Amino acid sequence: MSIKKTYITTVKPFELSQKEKLGEKWLVLERDSDCSVFLSWHWIGNWLDLVTDKLFLIEAYHDDKVVGLGFFVEKTRKVFGCFSIKQWWLHRTGIQQQDQIWVEYNDFLLDESCSVTVREEMVKAIADFDPSVKEVIIGLSAFEKLDFFTNSFAKLNFLEDSIVQTNGYLVSLSCFKGDYLNKVLSKNTRLQISRSKKILQSQGQLRFEVFSNPQKLAELYPKIASIHIDKWQASKEGSGFSNPIFAGFHQSMAINNTNNLVQISVLTLDEVELGYLVNFVYNNKVYFYLSALQQNSDNKIKIGLTLHSEAIRYYAEQGIESYDFLGGDARYKKSLSNKKYGLEMKCYYRDDFLLRLERQLKDFKMRSIQMFSKYLKS
Repeated sequence: MSIKKTYITTVKPFELSQKEKLGEKWLVLERDSDCSVFLSWHWIGNWLDLVTDKLFLIEAYHDDKVVGLGFFVEKTRKVFGCFSIKQWWLHRTGIQQQDQIWVEYNDFLLDESCSVTVREEMVKAIADFDPSVKEVIIGLSAFEKLDFFTNSFAKLNFLEDSIVQTNGYLVSLSCFKGDYLNKVLSKNTRLQISRSKKILQSQGQLRFEVFSNPQKLAELYPKIASIHIDKWQASKEGSGFSNPIFAGFHQSMAINNTNNLVQISVLTLDEVELGYLVNFVYNNKVYFYLSALQQNSDNKIKIGLTLHSEAIRYYAEQGIESYDFLGGDARYKKSLSNKKYGLEMKCYYRDDFLLRLERQLKDFKMRSIQMFSKYLKS
């Protein structure tokens, strides 16, 4: 006769004065978890320092062992401009300036041996904790993990609304034996990379290097920021490096570079640095976070493709399991990868009249716009 395991789950306010003690607990559970870099204490510990709103910690235990941890930030918003409701955001704040660091693969930190059951228990705990919390936002999360949240919230009569959906791309390095160019890339992509590299080598000494020393990272980040700001300052969201919260977060990640988690790849021609990749290396996986590339007037020179292909080959030689481009449908990610996956952010909300009415009106407005657009084109 099998005995059903029992789990004790608690939700309570969290103060930053408790951070050091919680960090020890988080690191213990992290070793039993199959989590991404975005749930590592290196990331979460630095993220906690930028949160300004009310924080809640959720913990799950089996006997005296911690098997689940997570943080929610409480935020309020107005429905129809006048009715205030509470929202809880998992490992996000709901404030664009703070969330520009952009967490992906979001989830609870869970003991892998009991993750499905514990996740469901934790969802139930947050639903029961405060009925005045009307919306719970989870994401960006992998489709298969978000399905567990969806099923758990559905059992509690929560409804759902998709906020963001995108694709992610990665190179599964176990799929080839060191011959990345020929076994993964299309003929056209191989041609572009080899031609670009050949032209650059004809102009001088081409060198690829990877740095993780905190002092070197501190030297490289201002150069990366300058290029990144020039490229993205006119875009809708702008460059994260124009945001002091974003810049400060990554400075902290680099200064306290535990286990060489932050690594910057640099492509250099003679003494000129042509491009940079900021990667996170965690649990034998590489997560590509951002790039900064010098402009080149010769359209046959592909700095980004050249740099990524060199980085992928480098990490393959290190025995790394995968090189993950993370979310976004950029053409270069599709060209350089051999696996596609889905990411989504969802809002789970209580079956409340005001919230249902709000979403019905939004859906009606969206359908009306689409119908009008079709009418104009006909």
